[in-house]
Amino acid sequence: MVKIFFLKIILILVLTGCDYTPIYSTKDGQFNIKVLSYEGDREINSKILSKFRMHKNINSELVQIKFNTTYQKNVVSKNLAGKAEEYQLEAKTNYTIIINELEKNYSINESFKMKNFEDDFEEKNYELRIKENIADINYQKLILQIKKIK
Repeated sequence: MVKIFFLKIILILVLTGCDYTPIYSTKDGQFNIKVLSYEGDREINSKILSKFRMHKNINSELVQIKFNTTYQKNVVSKNLAGKAEEYQLEAKTNYTIIINELEKNYSINESFKMKNFEDDFEEKNYELRIKENIADINYQKLILQIKKIK
């Protein structure tokens, strides 16, 4: 019983002693993002734009962005009756990042396979959630690219 007590205390001290900080909590990674133009899929673009609103620090370096998103839903397999059973969802986003007259182009591609649902409403909702996840992944990859440039 005494050994377990001391083991718990040592475990608590070791775990609370580590210096864990989330990636996006540091102040050195702040910058001001200004979107110059965007085109393409409405749902993915609106999610990406909402993420960019977090980066409105006027005292930081200005990062200008242009982006174009393309989204396709292709049938991968059909059953004997000709009804689609599986889809391939593909999203491609081309970014142009401008920092201090330096212009960089990046392309981010994401794809996902999705089974056909019996209920069209559930399928649309599931596809919308996939688009939101694709937008989150695009945003995170872009932020990492911006931090590499700076």
